[in-house]
Amino acid sequence: MKASEFIGMKVLDKEANEVGKVADLVIQLKKCMVEKIIIATGGTLSKKYFAVVEGDLAEIGDYVQLKMDKESINQIAKTDKLNDLMPIGTQYKDVVGKIVLSSDAMDVGKIEDLEIDPKGCLIHNVMVYTGGTFTKKHLMIADEDISNLGDYVILKLKNEEVKERIVD
Repeated sequence: MKASEFIGMKVLDKEANEVGKVADLVIQLKKCMVEKIIIATGGTLSKKYFAVVEGDLAEIGDYVQLKMDKESINQIAKTDKLNDLMPIGTQYKDVVGKIVLSSDAMDVGKIEDLEIDPKGCLIHNVMVYTGGTFTKKHLMIADEDISNLGDYVILKLKNEEVKERIVD
């Protein structure tokens, strides 16, 4: 599942009552892990956020079902600022659009999305797009392909190795 498809999914408590939507993910790209799933609950003017981890998840399908009841959720949904639950640079939106470079400092492309297993809190692949609007191609990279992660993502792969792995 793409992370972009997961964000926005409806979230249910253990009694099958809708309690909110997936608002964001706290990710550790270098470890290919989804550390926390951030849930938004309440209305537009009274929105509150809370974080869940792998052990809080009952099932994930078309909906995200938690092992918590509504009362437990109300007790932990205290913050009205999303950034209070997420360290800077760990949000999904902080990763998407990041420039990817080969080990020989050639521009490979930009991160387009993440292929995730939200139930296991894993990132399977990082989806990178390269080329222009009409010549867009894709590259899938895994955690073992990443050398450094900061303002840019630097791969362990040389530009020639990257070109061999790019697909339409």
